[in-house]
Amino acid sequence: MNAFTLKIIALVAMFIDHIGIVMPEFFGLSPGINIFRVIGRVAFPIFVYLIAEGFRHTKSPEKFLLRLGIFALISEVPFDLALNAQVNFLADTNIFYTLFLGGTAIFAYEYIGQMRKNEPASGDVGGTFPKGWRGFAAFIPACICLILAELLTADYGADGVAFIFFMYLIKPLKWRLSVMAAMCIWLHEGTIRAVLSGYDVPSIFLLMILATLVPVGLFALYNGKRGAGLKWIFYVAYPAHLMVLYAISAFSAFS
Repeated sequence: MNAFTLKIIALVAMFIDHIGIVMPEFFGLSPGINIFRVIGRVAFPIFVYLIAEGFRHTKSPEKFLLRLGIFALISEVPFDLALNAQVNFLADTNIFYTLFLGGTAIFAYEYIGQMRKNEPASGDVGGTFPKGWRGFAAFIPACICLILAELLTADYGADGVAFIFFMYLIKPLKWRLSVMAAMCIWLHEGTIRAVLSGYDVPSIFLLMILATLVPVGLFALYNGKRGAGLKWIFYVAYPAHLMVLYAISAFSAFS
């Protein structure tokens, strides 16, 4: 299974998820948590893993990061029109904000890591970072990105940014998939806490946890190859499908 196939799976799952939010009644679904929302849980872990893979293999991380930032801004209007009551670039922001902040954490980590390689071999004089802080400094931008994700109330918040960063930092596949599974479960920590506290949790919330874990199995089959190109389609598909859903929803409301 290559990256192109995984992206298609993620896009289809995401599209189904957003139908379950914007127009559930069209398919006879209840508003809120429904089976379409369950299917949609498959999408985010796939995007997370592939964003980390992209930064691991790209020859131009600056351009990669710029694309994510541009599409975060482009996507916010259709995202807000389809899913939120009003357009706001600084609150309830779309998934590209999360991907951009995760990418920024990775980019800054590597940039500072490169600076550290050029530090004097010993002594405190002439270095960019004080001795003893040089390793820690590479993680400061990631912490800032976590905070920004919460302030911007980006999709999945700080957990989403941390997820992307971990998928980049962890190189061995076995450990990466293990941490991926742990993060997929952590995304539902509220549900897990409720179950452990003895509350009667509706089964659909438990299905959401299982659906979020599906990508772990898919990436166990991942062959590391990119597959077909068409990378711009995946960027454009996000704001485009939201605009289509908004148009259909608006038309239905006036008809």
